Parts: sequence; structure tokens; C-alpha cells
Amino acid sequence: MKMTNITKSLLVAGVALSISAAPFISGVSAEASTVISETAYEKIISFTKADLDKAVGTSLTASTINKVYTSLSQAKVWEKLGYSKADAKKVAARFSESKYQATGILTEIAMNEHVSLKVVTINKPYYSSVNIGTMGESTAPGTDESSTEESTTEETTPSEDNNAAAKQSMKEIDVDIEYKNKDIELEYDVKSDGTVKAKFENEFTGEKMSGVRAQQKIEAIFAGLDVRNSSQTQIKNHVITKLNANQNFKKFDFKVKFVDKTKVDFKIK
Repeated sequence: MKMTNITKSLLVAGVALSISAAPFISGVSAEASTVISETAYEKIISFTKADLDKAVGTSLTASTINKVYTSLSQAKVWEKLGYSKADAKKVAARFSESKYQATGILTEIAMNEHVSLKVVTINKPYYSSVNIGTMGESTAPGTDESSTEESTTEETTPSEDNNAAAKQSMKEIDVDIEYKNKDIELEYDVKSDGTVKAKFENEFTGEKMSGVRAQQKIEAIFAGLDVRNSSQTQIKNHVITKLNANQNFKKFDFKVKFVDKTKVDFKIK
């Protein structure tokens, strides 16, 4: 088992998501990995692209993002990577429950030779969680936060090589639905390390949440929606239906940016 030192430039915190209230079984032995840190309550392991390729039996490229994601949502793959059956099930569940974040992470790894997957297991009495993120320096298209944002545009057609990877790799979601007296707002931002910053507010229902709860809420709303290949009307109807909201809005402002810098951006009044 390889061992490396923790450096500030490499160790990037991942978003926490509690998978179970049951005690987490320690003793992970990930053979095809690098153990970054291990304490009584937390273990951080990184997996290179080569580690993942070997475990899933598929080379991680722009065109295989979704295929690799599907494999990593299965416990048997994490068993191959050295986890016990109980722990493998928890890590697989983490991937399965956070598709947009997970595919964003895999896209970063596919496009950057020096980026690895980071898996953090937190093991405390009567509590467990699994966090995922990335480690290393990212230079992938779409990670430049200083890029100039255009105003209102239609969808930009992506290149053929990036289309498959970017189809479900949303980097940013921003939806603002304005009514006469109340609004509904969704904000979802996948950072370059794969962590997610999210906020959801529905003034009609009184829901106001951020963090993991907002992330899960927004991912559920977008489940089953192919943003790239849907019309403005189809997108609007899908979101409104998922929100159980009224069609009589003053403005429907929709923006999704992908990791390859393409976007779908429109307003309906």
C-alpha cells in the first residue's frame, strides 16, 4: 500500500453526505490506492485514473464518463479497490446518490492527468459518512472561474469529443422563477475540486435550505431532464412540474453551465 504526505496543495475538502446512522465499519484496505491520512475516526484514500481504470475495466475518457460512473455506483467495484463489503456498499451509495457531483469529478479526472479521486470515510460511534472530491492540480476546460459570462444566449453546441462527458456534467445551475409576490430560486455550483455549493428557496412552501439538503433537492428536480437536448418549453415544464409550481409566473430565468464551458441560458416572460 502506497503512503504519501499530506500537503495543502493536494488535500481538498469534499462535501459531506451522511449515508447511514449505523456505526461505520473501519479497517478499509484499498490495495489499488494511496492512503493519504488515517486517524481513529477518519480515513482519506486517493485513487488515480489508472486505479479506477483497472477496477472498472474501462479507460476513463471524455466518452466513458457515464459508463465509469455507473460502475462506481456498484459495491463490487469498491470491493475490488480493497474495501470490505459493508464499506463498499456505503461508498457506492455515495456515488449513486450524487450523480451530478460524481460525474463532474470523473470529468475532471478524465481531463487532467494529475487529478485523482479522493474518498473520505468518517468513522464515529453511531455515525458514518462518505465524502468524495478530487486531489491534484486541475487544468480542465470549465474550471476557470474567471471566464467571462455572456448574457442571455441559446445553447452552444459542444465539440464531439466533449459531448458525452458534458451531457450530465453540469458545473453550475441557476434557476430563478419570479411570481407576482413570491419567488423560487435554485443555485447549484460544482467547484473545481468536485465539491458542491447549493442553495434552494421556495417562498410558496417556506422551504429554505443550503448545503447537502439543497444539493439533493436540486438533483432530484433535474433527475430525468436532458438539458442539452430539450427545448426551452420542455425544460420549463419539467422544472415547474417537479416543483409542483404554477405556470403563471412573471419570469422564468434558467441557466446551466457545463464543465466544457458550454451552456443553456434563456429567459421566459
